[in-house]
Amino acid sequence: MEKPIFAGISTMSHYNKKLLLVFDGGNAPGYSAVATSLTEEGDKRGYEIFTAFEGFRSLTGDNISDERLIRLVMSRRQSFKLNSQGIPTRSMYRAIDRPGSEFRSERYPDFASEQKQNTAAEFINELGFTHLIGVGGNGTMMGIKALDAMLPNVQTGFINVSIDSDILGDIAVGYLTGAEEGAKIARSLFDDAFTHKRIYILEMMGRDSGKHALMAGASARAHLIILPGFKFSNNILGDIAKRLNETDHALIVVAEGYERKARANFLPERIDAAMHFKNQMMEHGLVETKTKRVISEPFSRYLRGIRPLYIECSIAYLKAFILYDAFDGGETQIMPYYLGEHDSGVRHFDDLGTNNRVEPRFLDLIDRYKIPGLRSYISLQAQEDM
Repeated sequence: MEKPIFAGISTMSHYNKKLLLVFDGGNAPGYSAVATSLTEEGDKRGYEIFTAFEGFRSLTGDNISDERLIRLVMSRRQSFKLNSQGIPTRSMYRAIDRPGSEFRSERYPDFASEQKQNTAAEFINELGFTHLIGVGGNGTMMGIKALDAMLPNVQTGFINVSIDSDILGDIAVGYLTGAEEGAKIARSLFDDAFTHKRIYILEMMGRDSGKHALMAGASARAHLIILPGFKFSNNILGDIAKRLNETDHALIVVAEGYERKARANFLPERIDAAMHFKNQMMEHGLVETKTKRVISEPFSRYLRGIRPLYIECSIAYLKAFILYDAFDGGETQIMPYYLGEHDSGVRHFDDLGTNNRVEPRFLDLIDRYKIPGLRSYISLQAQEDM
C-alpha cells in the first residue's frame, strides 16, 4: 500500500510558504550544495521545504521508491523529531559538499508527455505548494517551464546544475568542478605520454557542445581537442595521422559526442568516441611502433559524483539568495545566473535557451600542432559560431 502523502499539512507552525524542489537529469557536482543552500536560506525566510525524492517521477506517480516527497531541514534535532512522527525528513546540516544527490532521477523521458505534466501539476496543486524550483540541466529547465504554464498560482524558479553548462547566460554549478577534475585526468595522461612516449586518445564528456572537453583539454594543454560537431574530411584525418607519426608523444581529447550517429552503426557494441577516433587515425596512416603505443582511454564518468569545488558551494548559495530575493519581491519564472563576481542576477524563463556553442576564441587551443588543413577547418567553424 502506498504511504500517505503528508505534504498537504504544514509540519511546523511558523512557515507561511511551501516550496517543492525537483532535482532531475544527469548528475553533476553541486546538487547537494544547491539543496543545502536552498534549505538554509529558505528556512530563514519562512519556507517549508520539500523535495521530490525521485525527481519528476515522484510527481507523476511513477515513483519507484515508496517515498514520493521528503522534508528538508537544516537542524538534525528537527529531522529526528519529524522522522519520529513518520514524516520522511533529511537534515542538510553537513551536506554542502556532499557528492551526488539523494533526491533526483535519471532523465525521465516520459515527462515530455502533456498527460504526465498535467498529473504532476494536479499533484502540486493538491498539496498546496506555493513555490516550485527545478534543479538540473536543460531538460529539467524544460520540464519546469512546462509545469509553470499549468500552475498560474505557483511562483516558479530554476537553478542550473550541470557539467555541460548548456543554458544561455549562466555558468552552471558543477561546470567549474568538472573542468578542474577533468583537466587533472587529462594532465596525468599528458605527463605519462611524455614519459613513456605514447599517444593517448582520451574521451571526455561533451555530448553536444563539447565545452567540458574543450575547457578541460585546453587547461591540461592537450595537443588536439576534437569537438562533437566536427566532421573531418579524409584529407584532414590524413594530415592529423601524419603529424602524429612525426611526434613521439601526444594527448588528444575527444568529446563523447564526436560522430555519435556514425558510431551508433557499430552494433551490437557501440564504440566510444576515443576508440572511434583511434580507428580513424589507424585507417589514415597512424603507425604504432614498439617505442610508441597508441592508447585509447574511454572516459570514466566518476567525476559526475565527485565533491564540488568550494567556490561552487559559494556560487550555489549566492544563486539561492538571489532566487529567494526575487521570489520575495513577487517575481516568478526566473533563474538566478552567475557569470562572475560582478555579473549576477536573474533571468526570466522567456530569455532562457539551450547554448551548445563554444567560445570561438578558445578554438585556437584545439590544435597545438598547427596542422594547416585542420587550422583552416577550425577557423571556418569559428566564423560560423560568431
